[in-house]
Amino acid sequence: MIKKSLFFLILVFGFFTVTRTIAQVTTEPAIPLASGSVKIIYDASKGTTGLKDCNCDVYIHIGAVTGGPASTTWTIVPFQWGTANSSAKMTRVTGQPNIYTFELTPNSFFNNPNNLTIYRLGMVFRNADGSKEGKTSTNSDFFVDLAQGFDVSFTAPQGTGSVSLEVGERFEFKAAATEAADLSFELDGEIVAEAKNAQAISYNFTATQSGNFTLVAKAIKGDVEDTQSLSLVVFGPSETAPLPTGVKLGINYLTDTEVILALQAPQKSIAHVIGDFNDWKVLPEYQMKRTPDKEIFWLRISGLTPQQEYIFQYLVDGTIRIGDPYADKTSDPFNDQEIITQNRYPGLKPYPSGKTEFQATYLQTAQTAYPWKNLTYTRPKPEELVVYELLVRDFDEKRTYQAVIDRLDYLKSLGINAIELMPVGEFEGNLSWGYNPSFFFAPDKYYGTKNDLKRLIDEAHGKGMVVILDMVLNHAFGQNPMVRLYNDGDYGAPTEDNPWFNRVAKHPFNVGYDFNHESKYTQAFVDSVNNYWLTEYKVDGFRFDLSKGFTQVNSGDNVNFWSQYDPSRIKIWKHIYDRIKANHPEAYVILEHLSANDEEKELADYGMMLWGNINFDFREMAKGQSKNFDYAYFKTRNWTKNGLIAYMESHDEERVMWETLNFGAISPINLKALENAVNRNQLLTAFYFGIPGPKMIWQFGEFGYDAELNNDRLGIKPTRWNYLDNPQRQRLFKLYQEMIKLKKEHAVFNNPDKTTLNLSATVKSIILEHPDLDVVIHGNFGLSTAAAVTVPFPKPGKWYNYFTGEEITVSGSSLSLSFRPNELVLLTSKKLPTPEKGILQEDFITSIPEPITEGEFKVYPNPATHSLTVELPKGMEEAHYRVIDMSGRLIFDGQGRTADQILGFDLSGIQAGIYIFEAFDNKRVLHQRFIKK
Repeated sequence: MIKKSLFFLILVFGFFTVTRTIAQVTTEPAIPLASGSVKIIYDASKGTTGLKDCNCDVYIHIGAVTGGPASTTWTIVPFQWGTANSSAKMTRVTGQPNIYTFELTPNSFFNNPNNLTIYRLGMVFRNADGSKEGKTSTNSDFFVDLAQGFDVSFTAPQGTGSVSLEVGERFEFKAAATEAADLSFELDGEIVAEAKNAQAISYNFTATQSGNFTLVAKAIKGDVEDTQSLSLVVFGPSETAPLPTGVKLGINYLTDTEVILALQAPQKSIAHVIGDFNDWKVLPEYQMKRTPDKEIFWLRISGLTPQQEYIFQYLVDGTIRIGDPYADKTSDPFNDQEIITQNRYPGLKPYPSGKTEFQATYLQTAQTAYPWKNLTYTRPKPEELVVYELLVRDFDEKRTYQAVIDRLDYLKSLGINAIELMPVGEFEGNLSWGYNPSFFFAPDKYYGTKNDLKRLIDEAHGKGMVVILDMVLNHAFGQNPMVRLYNDGDYGAPTEDNPWFNRVAKHPFNVGYDFNHESKYTQAFVDSVNNYWLTEYKVDGFRFDLSKGFTQVNSGDNVNFWSQYDPSRIKIWKHIYDRIKANHPEAYVILEHLSANDEEKELADYGMMLWGNINFDFREMAKGQSKNFDYAYFKTRNWTKNGLIAYMESHDEERVMWETLNFGAISPINLKALENAVNRNQLLTAFYFGIPGPKMIWQFGEFGYDAELNNDRLGIKPTRWNYLDNPQRQRLFKLYQEMIKLKKEHAVFNNPDKTTLNLSATVKSIILEHPDLDVVIHGNFGLSTAAAVTVPFPKPGKWYNYFTGEEITVSGSSLSLSFRPNELVLLTSKKLPTPEKGILQEDFITSIPEPITEGEFKVYPNPATHSLTVELPKGMEEAHYRVIDMSGRLIFDGQGRTADQILGFDLSGIQAGIYIFEAFDNKRVLHQRFIKK
């Protein structure tokens, strides 16, 4: 006798998969045997409809599943995709243009020399070349389960082991056997329907009273019997009651033993709370009340143990299991075990496997509040911000909040006054950039506890750094409870009745599921998310991801149309901004908008800050070109407020140093050589910081990070902290330090009275004027020596080279200077403390580096009277050279070609003093100071 009972599984999971009839795919017989003939019937008008009305030959792409009854892996696949194999061609049913059939006997159809058990058939449908295909409505493969012998199974309902009904509802249950037998339905042990010597049976059930019942389908043939069970839950109507005063959506902690849970689920009929406190059972006393407007379900739960964590879910309409959208901690069936194994979250409870499925959430009364220490600190003005964009996952190999805390002193030494954390809200998976959010109030557990995150924010405040969160509110992914309340399948697209989400995104570049920001539901949710993080975690503001997507104007895949001025989008953003500022007036609001300037100007002038992508220009300049990047300045865009965060690099853009080292010019100077690459990036950095306004550094840009982004865009990147041990990369790091120091200490870099940008020529200039200090930056973006270039100054008088401390005198409004490739000078109208030597290669004026060890480099006699001889090292037969005085003025230059590497110079025409000889080719730069008597 064969006996099959799934009742235990049903009680535990509340579901099982019986794929006998799937709307688009049916079978004859309804319960096919692996050893028997089965006809597969496909309806191309349903599911993904790539084959609907195609008027083409349709082919089945089919595979045998041998891994187990629930496996989805095809192990034997007889047909190659995209070929017109006649053996895979389906038969079109006459008079029904979208119905196709295919017949096979599974055990003999597949080449199965090891006689593996074929548990299921997996299939997808296509045209001949595979350019059109048909899948399920959730874009998945079809599966048909195969019986291995005498079998009975439910055919209605399908794909579920439970049915939930309200009192007064009716449902027709159906079951079928693999062969004719005596069939029956038993409801809690009482026979309610019979069919003798039949292959199918049905039973019309009317729900007359609430309760939990068990319905068993039974088939008997001789002495062989098979059964299948399902759970039948009948709910009484939801009690109508107004939401208690003061109760908000989510978890409301009333006392150390009592909570009220409130779930917004408009037009849903019934909701239960299931969890640790009721052993995950669907009980009448845990059925939630519903508000009179049918918007919110709520339930008071008492008798909880103080400080004990409880994992729980909502069961909506008897079938949908979701966590609380407002919970601050999640329990995940897929990812928590890795966190537990690696001890990333001490004391984390295992997911309640075997009791439920899908993501769940926690509640805990009497929690100990985090003891904030640094509640008084100074927030920089927007234009003073130096933001460090940081991904916890890749900032340190430990990938924890604590690891970031351990490196805060490093960021402080760099001069950072703002940390921007890439998304830390609970996202799908454990290793991610974070732009696939699922729960918006819960920090991701992979990085540590919520108090670890609070400690990071608290410690940053204590070290003079504000914390800005990268906030993702353009979209959510399929695990999000508000998606799953109204969507296709388990994790599919939102349905049209979803209060928060669009079924189809309204704009290009969307990922996940697109929020409808004109919905009152979404607006209230967004406001609550923003206020929560500003209040509970004391963050100082947000960088909003993909802010241009906050629109209901449908631009399809037209990026240009999407980027045009959109008054409805402006209205949405002004609302969000106003709500933030109402409760947190000092909060920073930063948009990744990248839209037309007229829209960005309106938002900026309203008070918002906006990202400005100048990565392309800087990457091109990193390779040796010259670009005009004055669009990095807010006044060039005709903005009133200095809220433009123009950036050389961000997480989305390829690294500037990577471009230099991999694609930099090699002639007349080799930018791929690290020394020259650092010089080039120093030039870019000095000019970047020279433009007034807030700045942003993407982590490790300060020491020339050069791992490629797009070889594995979202993948884990190595940290390369060892780069700070490299003397060349230290020069770049120290230049960042000095430029940030100047910005923090001198208002001229933030709010100059006058800014003059001359950025179109090869030799570029930035002039900043302020009553306290004037600053001039000149630099050669060419790859050849720029001899005797006239560069502007705002006024005559004494000027001081910031990096050398040397003084020069300007007699008019300009000065003729010579610049070697990548050379820059930063001059101030007042003498400032001189940084340590060796940051810029130009520091040879007062601190001469030792000659390179390859070959010999000699400049003699020294002191010299009438002539000077220079011996270049071996391999430097051809070199550019120049002689300059201590103010940087060019005395003479040229290009020498010599077989013996010896150059001679007549000094009779120059005055006595200290001079510098410099020679360079595409491999190296050599400097030597000499004295002319």
